[in-house]
Amino acid sequence: MTGEELIDKAREHEKILLNFFLGHGVTYYDAEDMVQEVYVKLWNYKERYKPTASLLTFLFLIARQVRMDSLRGHFRRVQREDKWSGEQPETVSKDASYCLNDDVCWALARLPRQMSDVIKLGVLEEMPYAEIAERLGIPLGTVKSRMANALKKLKEIFDDEGS
Repeated sequence: MTGEELIDKAREHEKILLNFFLGHGVTYYDAEDMVQEVYVKLWNYKERYKPTASLLTFLFLIARQVRMDSLRGHFRRVQREDKWSGEQPETVSKDASYCLNDDVCWALARLPRQMSDVIKLGVLEEMPYAEIAERLGIPLGTVKSRMANALKKLKEIFDDEGS
């Protein structure tokens, strides 16, 4: 069975998968996203599927993993919010255009303002270093060192989050 045939056959079980996620307290829109994630994982694991096993059983195994991944992400966010709940980030507002997602907002809020400004301009707005230096009124070398230090600090923040 080709990958395309496997996905087509899996789509026959879409309502069952949707109900699986809804039955686990997931909102309808999140459940739809999770079903799509099941299809992506099925595509990635298509070599592991043996037609002797029920496709629905295989889909439920994947769906369970998708749900567990979702819960892990939720618990990480809750722990992060609890850890930082006493702090009011002054460098980032959640509705800012540079906030690609909650993790980016959260990580940028952990940086000193000087570093987050350089990251926002250089990485998120793709501004050349010389332009950043001009905009912030600082030497080019300072922009470069702040960028290097900010990226190093962001890596530490995300590495600490993952452990």
